Amino acid sequence: MAAERLLMIALTILFSICLPADGGRLSSPLMRSRFNVDPGRIINGTEASMEATRHQASLRRRLNDGYFFGTGHICGGSLIKPNVVLSAAHCFVDQDIYDGTFLPKEDIIVVMGNLDRFEKANTLTFDIEQLMFQLEKFDLSTYDKDIALVFLSGSVPAYHPTIRPIGLTALTVPSGIVCQVTGWGYTEEGYSPDLLMTVDVPIISETQCINDSGLGHLILPGMICAGYMEGERDACNGDSGGPLVCQSQLAGIVSWGIGCAQPMLPGVYTDVSYYYDWIIENISESGSGEGSGEGSGEGSGEGSGEGSGEGSGEGSGEGS
Repeated sequence: MAAERLLMIALTILFSICLPADGGRLSSPLMRSRFNVDPGRIINGTEASMEATRHQASLRRRLNDGYFFGTGHICGGSLIKPNVVLSAAHCFVDQDIYDGTFLPKEDIIVVMGNLDRFEKANTLTFDIEQLMFQLEKFDLSTYDKDIALVFLSGSVPAYHPTIRPIGLTALTVPSGIVCQVTGWGYTEEGYSPDLLMTVDVPIISETQCINDSGLGHLILPGMICAGYMEGERDACNGDSGGPLVCQSQLAGIVSWGIGCAQPMLPGVYTDVSYYYDWIIENISESGSGEGSGEGSGEGSGEGSGEGSGEGSGEGSGEGS
């Protein structure tokens, strides 16, 4: 089984390389960047438990995942409502144009339900009904407003065995609180793991992050720092858009970093509490969606924001 999986991954990479320019966008690297990011590592991470990560979503390139399930993963996300996932805006930037233009929502699918990104058991796969951002174009020079609401084409059934929404924190998390980051991002060995990984990182105060780290003026309103000044542990490429969970509530979204687990360069996250009102306003206005035990159904999301991806999408969640 392992040999077959490696062969299929190799073939997927080969297909991506051989595609014409039009299909070249399939081969975008796992994201979490801003400047020159090294191949990355999650130092001292451990395998995540299902009980603590039922909200975890995998954002995938549709065509890559069509070749072999699991190879399309580019970013993480968090289920915050049966038909809404919260992620990072930069996950949807067109990596070919790289001017901040967002990809068509049809290019991305959302998969949830299994810690192993290559396994289909208990998973649900959704098309994207609507994307909502804070900006019409993403600013790749600052990573400002790195947040995205992803309205799904259907809803997760209330009693799904491995998927459950997570609550949002409305308050700023105090410095020193130890939180958990999860994702399928690169490990210390330099590869993206099959199984979801988790790592503990403490919140760093805004003052300390600006004054004592190497990030300084790069920290903007709506960003929070977490990690170790010694560079022991961190999120990395492939973890983008994923959750920073503090005291069982979603407090941050993996956004960017300079390298991964580098001394004096902690990870930077989108502050959920900073955008709390915007999130609640828009998900409250969205339709709740209808879903069956098989994960099929239709749901819609309507809401306003400073910038949004418009249009309705057809499709249903597929249960495996």
